[in-house]
Amino acid sequence: MNQLLYDRFLTLLEKEDKDQALTYVLDLLENKTISLTELYNDLLTPSLTNFSCQLEDKEICIWKEHARTSIIRTILEATYPYVIQKKSAKSDNPKRVLIVCPQEEYHEIGAIIATNYFLLAGYDARYIGANTPTPEILSAIKALKPDFIALSVTNYYNLFTTKKLTEAIKAQFPDVKIILGGQAFTHPKATDQLLFDIHIQQVDDIADFEQVNK
Repeated sequence: MNQLLYDRFLTLLEKEDKDQALTYVLDLLENKTISLTELYNDLLTPSLTNFSCQLEDKEICIWKEHARTSIIRTILEATYPYVIQKKSAKSDNPKRVLIVCPQEEYHEIGAIIATNYFLLAGYDARYIGANTPTPEILSAIKALKPDFIALSVTNYYNLFTTKKLTEAIKAQFPDVKIILGGQAFTHPKATDQLLFDIHIQQVDDIADFEQVNK
């Protein structure tokens, strides 16, 4: 990580200056100072995961975190043309990955970044959305016939819902491989009772995943 670049970006986020934060990132990409993956790994992801608020009024901390998330979402949307330019076309028939946040899981930035990583790696990756009820997820699997479905879960308290979802997926679509990712799975034994095939601990693991699942 380039600490100077990160510190400058963090300063803009702390000021909640969306225009300057976006301009700063676009300039870095345009000038090839950083790559897309460096943007995701070195600026966006740590600025979210390392968010801290020292204010005593926790309600202020909550909306500040939401404001930061909104800025990062804008940056992801504005830099998507770079994904289009860089994404690999490694196969005429690429494997399909659906990425989804289960019901009651509203943290979607990690899922969006993971989707872009899969696209860059040459997969047909489709992000379904946050807070997606199980019936709609099963309907999407039936309609889109993916090879993999990636479940992004940040909130540890959503693991029970995730457990039920993995059971429903395996019951109806046993050939679809389930990928787990997100901060919720960093807790000890978080995956013990879940039905899954692959656990991606960080987005960089997608590169290794690609080699194994060509």
